[in-house]
Amino acid sequence: MTEQELKVLLIEDNPGDAFLIKFYLGESTSPVFHVSHSEDVKGGLELLSKEKFDIILSDMNLPDSFGVDTIKAILTNYPGNLVIVLTGLTDEEVGLETVRYGAQDFLVKGKFDGKVLISSVLFSFERFKLNKQIDRVSKQLDEENSRLDTIQKLLNAGYIEFDPQNNSVFRSDYTLKMVGMDDFMKTGKLDEGLDAMLNPEELKEKIKDAVAGNKTGEHTFKRKDGKEYRLTFECKSGKMLGVIQAI
Repeated sequence: MTEQELKVLLIEDNPGDAFLIKFYLGESTSPVFHVSHSEDVKGGLELLSKEKFDIILSDMNLPDSFGVDTIKAILTNYPGNLVIVLTGLTDEEVGLETVRYGAQDFLVKGKFDGKVLISSVLFSFERFKLNKQIDRVSKQLDEENSRLDTIQKLLNAGYIEFDPQNNSVFRSDYTLKMVGMDDFMKTGKLDEGLDAMLNPEELKEKIKDAVAGNKTGEHTFKRKDGKEYRLTFECKSGKMLGVIQAI
């Protein structure tokens, strides 16, 4: 199936509403909608067990399910699907509640024509795809951060990154723990969080000088309580990447 073809599962027990929705979707040529129809949740779940659908359009009040329980039944059995709920004129508040339970959107019967239906479906579909991509990237970042944390613990070394263009600094969790900084100092300005350091101005100047000269090297600094650390750094493209180790 190409990108211009979308599979739709319609769960609707009212013959007139089902006919109208299939007619509206059938008018679209880009994309082309392939619609499978069930009159109750049980039949819809059976279809979902056999094939994958891009979009699920479901009435809320069906012979074997009512209200929010309908969306729960679908997403509990088949999580991760795009569901758009169809509501009656008096069910708009319940429609909003279904969105909180995982529906992408809701449409009020009698308040949309073919153009509105197709636009709403495509908007929800694109938003759903974007959210999926964001979730995947977020998961990848979490996995990479987990690996970085493991490496830092094994090496007993923290990671720091400094961008002089906006005076912003990133400190890894292990760096914060090692030098005794609060969690909120993970990101911020270079000047922040250096109150506990001995000669903080010297440390700041060393970092800024290294970035300005695109240098690679190391610098030793101390906290006021006597704990000593070594910053090993490399500057590239106007930024500093560094590793901090306790001495």
